[in-house]
Amino acid sequence: MLVAGLDIGGSVTKGVLMDGDSILAHSEVQASDSITSALGCLGRLLADTSMKIRDLGKVALTGSVTRRLKLDMIEVDYKIVDEIEAIGLGGLHLSGKKEAIVVSVGTGTAIVYARMNANGHHVEHLGGTGVGGGTIAGLGKLLLKKEYPSSIFREALGGELSRVNLQVKDIVGGPIGRIPAEATASNFGKVGDDTRPEDIALGLITMIAEVVATVAYFAAKQKGLEESIIFVGKLPSQEIFSNRLLDTLSILGGRAVIPKNAEYATAIGAAKSLRKL
Repeated sequence: MLVAGLDIGGSVTKGVLMDGDSILAHSEVQASDSITSALGCLGRLLADTSMKIRDLGKVALTGSVTRRLKLDMIEVDYKIVDEIEAIGLGGLHLSGKKEAIVVSVGTGTAIVYARMNANGHHVEHLGGTGVGGGTIAGLGKLLLKKEYPSSIFREALGGELSRVNLQVKDIVGGPIGRIPAEATASNFGKVGDDTRPEDIALGLITMIAEVVATVAYFAAKQKGLEESIIFVGKLPSQEIFSNRLLDTLSILGGRAVIPKNAEYATAIGAAKSLRKL
């Protein structure tokens, strides 16, 4: 059955078109409001595959605004899917795992336990943190006067952490136990007159990645799955962020994967929920 999954935010919608387990197309559309972005994303998915509305078996809607969003203006059968369920199912599908901790890094960060079994699936919301992409955007405006996160990431390419973060080697002269010498001892603890904007940008991205990795690790440890963590969302797809994310997790003793199409995990999970798994 041909189905679409739409992960709808306030102004950005990420969507996928799926036939069984196969992803036929994916798209991201930004517009002035959620309805416009949702309809635009669905339209683009159909256009990219030369499909018509009548070809769709069903559309799954998930995200932050779906409780008040309806698509009754077009002839399509749709279902509202709980965002936590969509995150869990999407993470399992992309990773190929049967049980894992799925960490969705968006504006904030949600941590989900997901498991497939003979009777279907079980998804449990373990918690999360308000630290995420929204934090990078907000602090980027305050500290760097940058309007867009993409500008912050470009700035960070020329940054040096040793100019902004107090590192373990600054305190003890080298590594200590399992902690390497370059590990962070204090985020922004070494800011001085020689700290440059690019150093601040890298320090900001690093701080968010380290917080997310640490919270994810201890949540996963509750379930004995600290070596089975899946990071999804747009931020983990950024190389600077993902490198620090995985390095921090490794120091703690955890292991994670960032699957291909990680930014579409929630939309994929919504589409998967339409089928009996």
